[in-house]
Amino acid sequence: MLIKELPRENYEDYVLNYTYTSDSHYKAELCEDENGFSFKFTKEKLPEILDRDCCDTLFQPYWNEVSAFGVFDTEEERDPYAVLELAREEWNNRLVITQLLVNPEKRGQGIGKKLIDLAIEIAEKEDFRLITLETQTCNIPAIEFYKKCGFKFAGTNLHFYSNDDISENEVMIEMVMLF
Repeated sequence: MLIKELPRENYEDYVLNYTYTSDSHYKAELCEDENGFSFKFTKEKLPEILDRDCCDTLFQPYWNEVSAFGVFDTEEERDPYAVLELAREEWNNRLVITQLLVNPEKRGQGIGKKLIDLAIEIAEKEDFRLITLETQTCNIPAIEFYKKCGFKFAGTNLHFYSNDDISENEVMIEMVMLF
């Protein structure tokens, strides 16, 4: 396994295909009345297995100070089988994991953990106060992985993906690792 930095000039707009399956999700519930509001996530089984197949690209123009890393078997390969992309938010001293992807056939081999360790190393070296990332309440494999790595729930946005994320069972959650 070889981790290399991906130069922007060679990988800008590089397409990432990511898939996952989940048999459960965290159901989101918002309770509001005149005295305030509360929010609750409850893990529950889905009526059927959720299969997600999505794509994104590296080096999106809205991220600042981006670096990306790929995992390869050999020096000659062009297409990584795992990717980590990081953006630096100087104004609030956060390192943002914008992409973390391991191809399905390579999952469960410690590759994602090595990429998280790389993000931690960079965050400590560059003196960031935390690492943050976003995932979905229906991506239980990712949530469980991030929790094992030491990330904690930090917040949510009920209208991040659509105007009705709760009924679509796909609510954004932010997770952080503090330093």
